[in-house]
Amino acid sequence: MPGTVVVGVGNPVLTDDSVGIQVARLVGKSLAGRDDVTVRELCVGGMELMEALVGYDRAIIVDAMAGGGAPGTIYRSTPETLFESRNSSCAHNATLGEALEVGRAVGLPLPGTIEIVGIEPEDVSTFGETLTGRVADVVPRVVCELLERLAPAGA
Repeated sequence: MPGTVVVGVGNPVLTDDSVGIQVARLVGKSLAGRDDVTVRELCVGGMELMEALVGYDRAIIVDAMAGGGAPGTIYRSTPETLFESRNSSCAHNATLGEALEVGRAVGLPLPGTIEIVGIEPEDVSTFGETLTGRVADVVPRVVCELLERLAPAGA
């Protein structure tokens, strides 16, 4: 199963918290038929997110990320520079860095490259399946950037 996994993370019914899932869905539609890229959606982080990365060479994670910027701000990070998740209330919701540390300690084949794309949300507490304006506005840009990075070599 080597290749790249793109994981959109979020809650699909909490307004901007779904931005990672919505980006993943668009990337998945554009890459339909490619067997070197797997696109997944997850509603949880921590250990389950780490488990979703097992066996791939490269991972790209897309999620809403509250970094204090304006809504729609795009952040690029790695697990080593990622700030703490707001969903760290139990062992299953460990931070990505903690989960990766556990995975490596038990010898799981984790990707050598893990990229994180975060999008600053405006609203992550209102029930709804529609992104707020400034967050929705950056989705096409993020999808385009991901598709460029996932283009086959020489394309």
